[in-house]
Amino acid sequence: MEKNKISNFLTPDISYLLGLITGRGEIQYNQDVKRIIIDFEYKTLKSTAINKTFDQKLHIQTSLDKVVVRLQNMGINVGKDVADKKISLVLKWDREDIAWLFIKFLINGTRFSYHDFQVPEPIFESTEINKKEFLRGVSDVTAYVRASNYFGFSKDQPKRYRVYIEVTHKNWHLPPQLCRLIQSLEIPVQNINYGHPNLRDPNNKKGNKSWAKEHQMKIFADDFQEIGFYISHKEEALLELAESNRNNFSTPIELCDGTTKRNRTKPSHPHENHSDLPLEIGGKHFDAYKEICKCLNCYKQNLCIVTK
Repeated sequence: MEKNKISNFLTPDISYLLGLITGRGEIQYNQDVKRIIIDFEYKTLKSTAINKTFDQKLHIQTSLDKVVVRLQNMGINVGKDVADKKISLVLKWDREDIAWLFIKFLINGTRFSYHDFQVPEPIFESTEINKKEFLRGVSDVTAYVRASNYFGFSKDQPKRYRVYIEVTHKNWHLPPQLCRLIQSLEIPVQNINYGHPNLRDPNNKKGNKSWAKEHQMKIFADDFQEIGFYISHKEEALLELAESNRNNFSTPIELCDGTTKRNRTKPSHPHENHSDLPLEIGGKHFDAYKEICKCLNCYKQNLCIVTK
């Protein structure tokens, strides 16, 4: 008889909520109140796919009505807070009920915000449905679906559109964990553009800390349809970009196997030892993003031994 595992107690609703929290959540609590705040940010009011333009604020507001009901059906007190450039879900507890304790156990540990949350281990052991719900939660708060996110630089060739999952710069370990989870669903990750000086400003032309931006995980739109969105304008844009990809490209890309197919040597950068870089990669030079993945415990590669 199989022993009970934490993953056996996960549901699609809980998995989706865990994804929201991991992507843009913050846990706050004291003796009087316990709350989780989840931010749905938008950089501009309008978002454009190929032919369609969306009012992001309106779409997020209306889409969140269904999310609020879904969380309320779990017995959670939740409301919406509308501010400039973001709409937040505020989940409140006045006592430590089973929902609060379970979520805190799975997501928290010693971590309190999306700047250092990681994928809860039971998610990796869970069902395909729960994995997709978790990733949809992450993507609803972190992903961008725009016509400007494409692969292909020849003017006479079609563009191959991508979804960007943008992970806060402080959280270096989340991208390789998300990559492992996404690829466990047979969905290939095309590229991870880490906020590292060797990748974002390899020739040191921009100066300062221009490289210290969000880590961008790039997945082709037609592949990403296996995950999809609950935020309506993102899902509509995804449909348009994915259809264009299928009309113009017939060859799928392979799952990442951890090896670098081509490698261009990059010059040294004066910020390779910057204090904003984690211990695992500080003081090291990288010519390709998969070398960074290796140091961050890529599931396809060996651990990197830090030497300085």
